Amino acid sequence: MAARASRRLLFASLAVVLVLAGLELAARVVVRTTLAVALPTEVREWVAANRVVYDPVLGWRSADREVIIDGAAFKEAELLADRVPRRPGEIRGYALGDSQTHGAGIAENHAWPGAAQDYLRAAGHDVTVINLGSSGYRSAQVLQVIEHRLLALDPDFLVVDCMTRDSRLVEREPPSLADPVREILFESRLYRLLRLGVAAARGENLGATDHRVRVVQPREAIGGEGNHQIIANVAAAAGIPLIFVDYPFTGTPIKQMAPPALLPPGVPVVLATAALSASEQGERDLFLDSNHLTARGSAIVGEAVAKTLADVLDLPLPE
Repeated sequence: MAARASRRLLFASLAVVLVLAGLELAARVVVRTTLAVALPTEVREWVAANRVVYDPVLGWRSADREVIIDGAAFKEAELLADRVPRRPGEIRGYALGDSQTHGAGIAENHAWPGAAQDYLRAAGHDVTVINLGSSGYRSAQVLQVIEHRLLALDPDFLVVDCMTRDSRLVEREPPSLADPVREILFESRLYRLLRLGVAAARGENLGATDHRVRVVQPREAIGGEGNHQIIANVAAAAGIPLIFVDYPFTGTPIKQMAPPALLPPGVPVVLATAALSASEQGERDLFLDSNHLTARGSAIVGEAVAKTLADVLDLPLPE
């Protein structure tokens, strides 16, 4: 009897595995279509080209990303390992945020960090603005990148472009047996599809990368400061000049998703929204969709960032 029960259990387990494998294959087709429906062609192609993998600290990271510095491509890992030597007198800083910063749908050198760099160099200043924006990142991940990876590089400045209405990651626990499970769930399209269904049933909007974010708690639950304030505290403690961008979002009028009133006092804010509005250009000239900027929109934001940086770093600009 025991042997027969063991065989039944084995066959049942194999059947469950085969069913789950089949559902996973089907989910990969369905979820790929689901994520592509609402995205403009340029952004969809950009997302497809930027493969991400599980990261135990950040939730996910770019797998094969290259960062362009002065026309040369460097692996992001090389950059974070401080293998890109500085020129004498070079002022080097980092731009952090989500796909708006990274430049989804446009060439990386057309994103606003590159536009800001071009503006300052045209004014005669040897400033390098390295674009570390990553699709789907929130202020929680930006905080982690600054604390765990950038402070060791001794940056001359930081520019952060994140919405203020997000949450903080729970403090990372030591590596555990749960990590392989988290990685499997990260890669599973079936798990993603189930989460989409639960979110839809609750009337929630689950973004394209939300499933990759580690467990979070609302600010009210942790009873502490918001991520932007913590970022400001970290930068101030390290003596690093910091500026925030007010995160423009399409609309009439254009919206601020990081309005100065919700940002830490005393930290300069780039009024990118006002700069876009002042251009008097149409919404389709400035945005690819709700938050991704066109090359023209990025150029306007980049100039606004450059002017704020010049003021903070005491760099003269031509009249």
